[in-house]
Amino acid sequence: MFLKWTRVTPEPHEEISPAPETELPVAPDWDSLVRKADAMAEVIDRHLAYESALQGRDLTVGALCPAQKASLASDVARLVRGEA
Repeated sequence: MFLKWTRVTPEPHEEISPAPETELPVAPDWDSLVRKADAMAEVIDRHLAYESALQGRDLTVGALCPAQKASLASDVARLVRGEA
């Protein structure tokens, strides 16, 4: 069985028209959202690092006990509400 190759690049004499410019919608408070997301990721990383050090093994959020998950969730909620 043989495959037929087709040319996907334009011939030298063909003009390529530029793509039309479109504006992508961006949240008006994008910088604030990014700062909050970074802070939340840092809190999650710190919680997991602390619990991993205590237990002597790498942990994921799913491996935390209910009390540890509640502590993590309350810290993340404080960041979302802007209290931290």
